[in-house]
Amino acid sequence: MEQQGRILDGDLETLGLSAALKMLALSGKTGVLNVVSGQERLAILLENGHIIDLDEPGAALPDLVDMFRLLGTIPRDRAYEIRKLSGNNPATAMTIMAQWGLISPAEMQQRTEFRVIQAISRAINWTRGRFEFHRDISSIQARSGTLKPLSVDHILLEALRMADEWGRDSSGGYTRNTVARWMPQFNGDVRQLGLGREEIGVLCLSNGQFPLQAISYALLVPEPQVAVIMQRLVELGLVEVIDARMEDELERNLVNLFTQCQHQLTQESGPSPEQRMLTLIRTMGNCVNGMMAHHGIYARSLRGRGEVPRREVARYLDATFGPIIAQLYRMFPRMDGIIRFGNGVVDFQDLETLDKVVRGQELGDCYWDAVQFFSHLMHMDFDCILNDEVGKSRAGRRFEGLWSAFQRELDEDIARLAQRRAMTRAQADRSLPPMGGASRSAAFAYDAVPDVRRRSR
Repeated sequence: MEQQGRILDGDLETLGLSAALKMLALSGKTGVLNVVSGQERLAILLENGHIIDLDEPGAALPDLVDMFRLLGTIPRDRAYEIRKLSGNNPATAMTIMAQWGLISPAEMQQRTEFRVIQAISRAINWTRGRFEFHRDISSIQARSGTLKPLSVDHILLEALRMADEWGRDSSGGYTRNTVARWMPQFNGDVRQLGLGREEIGVLCLSNGQFPLQAISYALLVPEPQVAVIMQRLVELGLVEVIDARMEDELERNLVNLFTQCQHQLTQESGPSPEQRMLTLIRTMGNCVNGMMAHHGIYARSLRGRGEVPRREVARYLDATFGPIIAQLYRMFPRMDGIIRFGNGVVDFQDLETLDKVVRGQELGDCYWDAVQFFSHLMHMDFDCILNDEVGKSRAGRRFEGLWSAFQRELDEDIARLAQRRAMTRAQADRSLPPMGGASRSAAFAYDAVPDVRRRSR
């Protein structure tokens, strides 16, 4: 049975989008032209043969509010209010901004026209797929009167010109979905690079969140020009293009590592606090070494170079994490010599046999220092790795979510141990003889540490 309201359909290979739009314009039709090619979809709304709007079902909506905030167009507090009222719908957000005088009605019209041209420029060369035109009066009535109708001939002319620009080699192989992010370390002065207004705009929005098409829409700069600007910023060392496939692999690697460590954390470790602390030490130590091995593959200065010699990887890891570990030695001096670092690996095996050298309260204190040492090391290593490998991007937020779930379990475990240690110390203090006994215990704790270090080496 023929679908109600459908008055035109066909194959894009037989009748392309350009020809279908011209036919509908000449006959003054009102309704919705749905176009499908693979995963791509367009819904073009026409009234009396003129385009009044366009939707891309399934496509991510550009976060216009956040981009305007980054560009300084709207202050942070107003951005929050608009986001709350608009529900992240860019059309609604523009309407609110126009009502509040943040943008003019002319800019609203310009942005709608620009978005329509950009979308049709991508679809105009589709040769596979189908189109259908429906008399969907309800959709048209909802949008009618808000913006001036657009001439189909004008839109097609601009879309063809833009599609031709994408066909040139100057776009550097970038696509509408290319995402760039700021380089984590830039030692120069951006003001001395001679960047133009549009280049500064692209740089401001290249924060690892917005694809090229969204940046184009925010700046009202055609996508091919944004691609050229982005390539220049890459050459200047200001941004880098995100490799989505590499980041998916990077994410799987980290997920597997955290899953293994979470499993190890759930293993039975015996009833005493010392046994539980040793389980935590093993879990965190293995996690630290896993993160370092991961970074030896995905570090910014190592990836993309094929198989890097192991010695070079080890030198890089030692130079990156050595200062962090040196800082922790100063915070927890007992661990200097018990926990060793070299060739990109943290060696904590001496802690496994520490109970043969040290006993009593001093053993618990050493284990407790090791727990805190590794807890700090995990945090600092993760921050260093995250900043270098993905920076502030969507992937970075996902990794932080994974990390938070794992770290929460560790923190709860460490907090319970701290409480048990405090209770044990309080009980021991109540049972200690006067000053002489306490002094002898403190002297033992002080003298035992050098012996532990000498025997551990």
